[in-house]
Amino acid sequence: MWHDLRERLLRPLVRGPVTARHPAVAPVLPPAARGLPVVDPARCDATGACVVACPTGAIALDGGTWRLDLGRCVFCAACADACPRQAIALTGRVELAAGERTAVVTTTAVGTRS
Repeated sequence: MWHDLRERLLRPLVRGPVTARHPAVAPVLPPAARGLPVVDPARCDATGACVVACPTGAIALDGGTWRLDLGRCVFCAACADACPRQAIALTGRVELAAGERTAVVTTTAVGTRS
């Protein structure tokens, strides 16, 4: 019992910290990791296929404005897959912390419906 207790208490001291030095060092992500979706306004025709495909309702099209609520987004890539003009791409950005709720909502002016 004492040996087990000693191992549990002393091993972390000898091994050092297990956590990353974030934010001083950027996180290393696996190749298949998905990050923040972004829209290319030049390619977007505002058909709304991404809005319909989004399972959490994180995307809205209001007139000529594409709005993404990162607080609802689960980075599933359904919006990028549904876009007929490939105007949505997933980036490698995963650091999305913000001090206010409004800071996690992004808006982009996009094309008009035809």
